[in-house]
Amino acid sequence: MKENKLLNDAKENMKLLQVQVSLEDEKSETIARKNSALQRLDVSFNKHIEMKEYKKSNVLAYWIKDFSNYHDEERTFDTHKLKRYKRGDIIKVNLGFNVGNELGGLHYCVVINKSDNLSYGTINVVPLSSIKPSKKNNSYDLNLGDELYSSLYKKFHKQYQIIKEKLQEILATNSHDENSIEISKSLSIELNYLQKLLFEIRKMKEGSIARITQITTISKQRIYNPKSKNDILSGIKLSNESMDLIDQKIIELYTK
Repeated sequence: MKENKLLNDAKENMKLLQVQVSLEDEKSETIARKNSALQRLDVSFNKHIEMKEYKKSNVLAYWIKDFSNYHDEERTFDTHKLKRYKRGDIIKVNLGFNVGNELGGLHYCVVINKSDNLSYGTINVVPLSSIKPSKKNNSYDLNLGDELYSSLYKKFHKQYQIIKEKLQEILATNSHDENSIEISKSLSIELNYLQKLLFEIRKMKEGSIARITQITTISKQRIYNPKSKNDILSGIKLSNESMDLIDQKIIELYTK
């Protein structure tokens, strides 16, 4: 009995030792691959900097930082803290560093999911791009006109009217009671929100196109805005008519 127990203990110890050795080998191999990848990346950076491709190198550097953050936060990222997205919602997405003709960087996208579950970590989108007068649009693209720009401008105008009314109320009462102080605090918050809206509008071009051939599935970690119902792009969406045209284009290109 003692001999059997000693033999079993020896076997178990051997298994544990093999696991430890295997983990050490895997760790060493991972570190070696990491070092090799970083060396290759450094060579690539230096090559393109020498070629004076500064913009491309800067974009790649930004993306490596962003990707590292996504990688570190992946385990703790909680999709339940995000808003529930609907078909037609406009979101701003970090599409990352592009390869070839892929769209990269921050882009507006339209959500095409019929329904979204807060437990889902991914969502399906069609990226949007600005209309460039000097460039001929691809026949696969869908021209959305100024619908996106107009929607954001209408939101700005609505917010402006709210602030204007509150300001008139403060000037009319010209008092320092508790109610007026609360209105002033609220006004300050809304003015800040209005400035953010104006900043977004100024960056946006009036004409947009839906890049149907760039349809993709993204992690919700890539969503830059809106993450909550109070964010700038919350409530900004394409009309049902535009979404129907997108559906038709998808059917035309991919199903029939």
